[in-house]
Amino acid sequence: MTAGRKLPPLMLLLAAAACSSGDAARVPAAGTQRTMLSEGYSLLYADASSLDRVHLILYVKFESQEFDDVITEISRYGGELKQDLERIARDYPGVRIDLEPLPEMETRKRFAVGKDRAIRFAPLAGRSQHEYERTLLIGMANALNHESHLCGVMAAEEPDPGLKKFLLAAERRYVALHDLAVGLLEREHFRRAPAAPKP
Repeated sequence: MTAGRKLPPLMLLLAAAACSSGDAARVPAAGTQRTMLSEGYSLLYADASSLDRVHLILYVKFESQEFDDVITEISRYGGELKQDLERIARDYPGVRIDLEPLPEMETRKRFAVGKDRAIRFAPLAGRSQHEYERTLLIGMANALNHESHLCGVMAAEEPDPGLKKFLLAAERRYVALHDLAVGLLEREHFRRAPAAPKP
């Protein structure tokens, strides 16, 4: 990333605020299978929307090309999945992506985490490049692991064959992106010390 692409911390705070889905509809009281799955699709959509914007972190500091490539790939898939879910919501009337299944305090907590992260990674007051990349890769790996498991448990519950196939494909893609992030972590941030020679 070049210095000309950096954004002020205020823009990052706005990006964190955009991750909050406070304008989404509340979950209906009925606990049917399709409502439960729509809660899952709504979570997938909200998280894909956040991943779609994750490339904004590349405007904060200078970073390695490999880190840039990994984050760009994750962000690209977030945008792709977001569009797929919007299409599914149009094509399948029983699928909703506009619910807010999280409790209010969980929603506020996620916003607070995003805001704190934005402040800590601000260009002038944040962490060093190495710590910045390591911390974000750990966060990305955890998020991708979470998403792959969400897709897996939804696929196990989804009765529609086409939607089940979609969820299983999304699970595989999230696993591959998780492995990509973890691979970079292991190569650049968690190198093991060479084993001591045997006496």
